[in-house]
Amino acid sequence: MSNFKQITLLLTFILAASYISNAYAGNLYRYKDENGVTVLGLNIPPHLVGNGYEILSSSGRLIESVAPALTAEQIADRDNKEAEQVRQAMAVKKQKEEDLALLKLYSHPNDAVRVLKRKLQDIDDYISLKNGNISVVKGQLSQEETKAANRERTGKKVPDSTLNKISQQKNKIIEIEQDISVKRAEIPVISKEFDKIITRLESITKKKAKDYPFEEKVPKETSLQTSDIKKEKQ
Repeated sequence: MSNFKQITLLLTFILAASYISNAYAGNLYRYKDENGVTVLGLNIPPHLVGNGYEILSSSGRLIESVAPALTAEQIADRDNKEAEQVRQAMAVKKQKEEDLALLKLYSHPNDAVRVLKRKLQDIDDYISLKNGNISVVKGQLSQEETKAANRERTGKKVPDSTLNKISQQKNKIIEIEQDISVKRAEIPVISKEFDKIITRLESITKKKAKDYPFEEKVPKETSLQTSDIKKEKQ
């Protein structure tokens, strides 16, 4: 490289360095002191840096504004807001995933209504069957009680086998009644679950379920109640 080129590059470097040095050397700092008075200086006392300040050029042009350091409460508030935003974002994501899964099962709210009706009908059929069983056992119980009453009227002792049958039949009725109560308790649970499903489907599909909500068919109580049987046993 020729001496001329070397000298040219050196001068360029010196001028650039000088420009950069001059650009930053003349900066001023504007801040507030302990009394809240605005001060303009070449530097800032270290203990006041956390209060925030402004960097100005030598001509007074604002170069940068540094915000005050956050207090512990402000940091906690900021972190809480960020955490809440994360929770909300996760909730939205979870809801979208649940909606997609729901739409895979039911393309229309009416689909969910049909499933709900079928489940309630299954419960009604189960209870009807159990009530039929109770009727059968009641018939057998009536026969045994009639036998026992006839023997007592003639002054004869009622056999232990007859008394045992009567006791077993009463216990059987209690057991069936309990089964019915458990099954009947499923009705409000299933209805509430599907009400949420149908309502959500109506929201995401923008379609209304037909003939819903509908009146639930609650199975009738049996004529012989568990409480009556318990009283008879006492």
